[in-house]
Amino acid sequence: MSDNTYAQYDNFMGRWSREVATQFLDWIDIDEGSSWLDVGCGAGMLAQAVGERCSPSTIIGADPLEKSITAARQHPDNTGINFEIGDAQDLPFEDDQFDAVISGLMIKFVPDKLKAVNEMKRVAHTGSTIALYDWNMDSNMNTTRHFWSAVADVIPERMEDRATDRTPMTEIDSIANLFEAAGLNAIQQQTISFTTQFRDLNDYWDPITNNAQNVGRFYQTMTNAQRNEVLERLRQTLPLAADGSISFESRAVAVKGLV
Repeated sequence: MSDNTYAQYDNFMGRWSREVATQFLDWIDIDEGSSWLDVGCGAGMLAQAVGERCSPSTIIGADPLEKSITAARQHPDNTGINFEIGDAQDLPFEDDQFDAVISGLMIKFVPDKLKAVNEMKRVAHTGSTIALYDWNMDSNMNTTRHFWSAVADVIPERMEDRATDRTPMTEIDSIANLFEAAGLNAIQQQTISFTTQFRDLNDYWDPITNNAQNVGRFYQTMTNAQRNEVLERLRQTLPLAADGSISFESRAVAVKGLV
């Protein structure tokens, strides 16, 4: 189960998460030998990037889902990282504990976002960096936008069903506003842009339809005829190159501030 959790996320979003994490960590520029906390760590992709790039003294990942923590603990690339079950709104750590508190692709799922940012602030030293990022969903620069456009084109009657089960969106300025409300200082915002690439149509289709996220859940409710219609529409609308590969721009928004 845990290996499948990691592989499923890696195929669906992990490869793009790593690209964003690399740019994000370069931008926040934390000193070597620092202590890190990754809030909402999932299967450990961002924490893994910290270990590979930032020479941390310690790094802890916290996530409320037991299956994610199990997957993170068992993955061989996460050696040296401690993973603990913990809710972003009530972190299981003492005050004034970390040099850097970060989060990736998590904040949109948190019911009380300001409480989560205040918790991140609480567990950080004075002068430490708090930083997070999420997909820039409000400009449609995300992997699944092509799938939903195809659904809207060929089975528009199903879009009402989709509206009840869609992933929350993170607006461009909302994270910075949260940081300001939490009393963080020297707040900066950055757009991270990169090229999303797929070998072929199947490399796009299979990961997004075989996962537990909103596309995967919606896919399970589709008839075979609907699936074939959407796939054919994607064949017509995705930017396929002559060799069958696909590439398009994706963006994330990152924010950092000082305690």
